[in-house]
Amino acid sequence: MIIYMAMIDNEDDKFKFNLLYNTYKQTMFYKAMEILKDEFLAEDAVHHSFIKIIKNLNKIDKVNCQKTKGFIVIITEHTSIDIYRKSAKEKIEIPYDEVEYFIEGLGPSVEEIYEENNENLIIDAITSLPTNYSTVLKLKYSHGYSNKEISQILGISEENVRQRIFRGKKKLEKVLEGLEEIKYEPV
Repeated sequence: MIIYMAMIDNEDDKFKFNLLYNTYKQTMFYKAMEILKDEFLAEDAVHHSFIKIIKNLNKIDKVNCQKTKGFIVIITEHTSIDIYRKSAKEKIEIPYDEVEYFIEGLGPSVEEIYEENNENLIIDAITSLPTNYSTVLKLKYSHGYSNKEISQILGISEENVRQRIFRGKKKLEKVLEGLEEIKYEPV
């Protein structure tokens, strides 16, 4: 904790970070363990995630809100996936489509679609997309980050962010069209 505090100049930011740390450290560790299945690697993922959070601390307004929790979980998931790739015994690239396997809650069931309103339908549709698309769409449209900020958070180029947003929107459109067909299918 001392290392993190040394990285922060402003007393208000130190207080905010302390609250974030105490509120989300367990959630972050759980999410990292879910992906990495190794305690030491999960601790590394949480540490690297906190460093990324410190760099974006000015973008967090409220500590205890869904937007902040979502942002922190996205950072932790992405950091964990990066560590997983780097620590794999065989130095092979894992396609993002296979990374989906590690992340729970990839989409709504038909029953949930009928129960939720349109906003939740869109959120669920985004969540059902492959992780590389859902992550950038969530950061862009739920959290309001620019392409440049997303590229810094995820450690990818701005062009890659633009491509993922474009392709993610196309895939989202297809998912939503499919849901509309289910919704209005005659019984």
